[in-house]
Amino acid sequence: MDQNISARIDRLEEPLQEYYRRIIRKDSDKRDVKQALESTLKKMLEFINERDKLFANYFILVGSVADGTKTEAVNELDVLVPLQMGKLKVAPVDHHLNLFRVHEHVGGEWRWISHDGTILRLFNLVEEYKELYYKHDHGFQVTKKKVLASALRLMINWISIDMVLCVENALSFSDVKWPFPSWLCGKSKWLSYEQQEQIKSIGIDVTCNGLYWRPSFSRIDAFVFGEVDGKGGYRKKAFKILKSLNSYYWTVDQLCSDYQGKTKPFLNSFFIKILYLHTREKYPEPHQWNTLSKSFCNFLDVLNDCCNQKCLYHYYQADVNLFERVADKTFLWLQGKIHNILEDPENELD
Repeated sequence: MDQNISARIDRLEEPLQEYYRRIIRKDSDKRDVKQALESTLKKMLEFINERDKLFANYFILVGSVADGTKTEAVNELDVLVPLQMGKLKVAPVDHHLNLFRVHEHVGGEWRWISHDGTILRLFNLVEEYKELYYKHDHGFQVTKKKVLASALRLMINWISIDMVLCVENALSFSDVKWPFPSWLCGKSKWLSYEQQEQIKSIGIDVTCNGLYWRPSFSRIDAFVFGEVDGKGGYRKKAFKILKSLNSYYWTVDQLCSDYQGKTKPFLNSFFIKILYLHTREKYPEPHQWNTLSKSFCNFLDVLNDCCNQKCLYHYYQADVNLFERVADKTFLWLQGKIHNILEDPENELD
């Protein structure tokens, strides 16, 4: 490695360690909070399942709490609620496989599964459960379902919970074969062949998206981040710092001075996880992650490559560029952020 590059990386170590200590909050009660919420959800879904067998009596915890990349105290949970149906037919709406229709065979005919009507059934059952067991508990609330809402939002012990309906391994009910990319077909540099096969065997779920259903990779993410790369070491610490910077300093309103909407990170949570996975492909060896500064620079290097190429390939689907609609000025803006951190880390991470 060039001595100048090595010195620049080494210079990052202390500012990154200080940023992690100061900004990335550690909640000592996180595990207890998570366990208490999971227990409440489990009891509620068992109650719901007894009254309506459409809804499974279990849930699937997904998102940053599930995969260990949460950068703050637990303030929200994302859970999938699987639907239990008999004979299904799942068909794509478009050739890009962005949206699907789901039909169930009932009474000798195919019936389109309406997400809107299905989530209303769930809402009514949650309301019934609340009335029976949490009538006077202001810490348990359920948001009235909005038309075409993608999730049913609850508040339990003042923690926000998004309940998302899903069909597990939905393409097993379809003629569509999911187009996994080459690095999940025997050519990954960091995943073993067995792990690549296990990812494919998990299958592609679909979750509600208005009138239709969209592919979900949440269970695969939980496997890759939580089991395959669960310990993570400096990787996870560096990734949390990157997520934090993205959330607070790499936001759309900072990029666009005339932006009028709600502030949001330029890289959404899915994009930044995809960046993580591609970085693992480029840097597959343990010694390439043996310091916090080296780990952080690995992510910056891959992000800079993506800006140069104007491309971030989907990790779970072949030939999909997630940066296809990103403007040229955005790539220059991001590269400016990267340059500033490398040149003046004390100031940029202050």
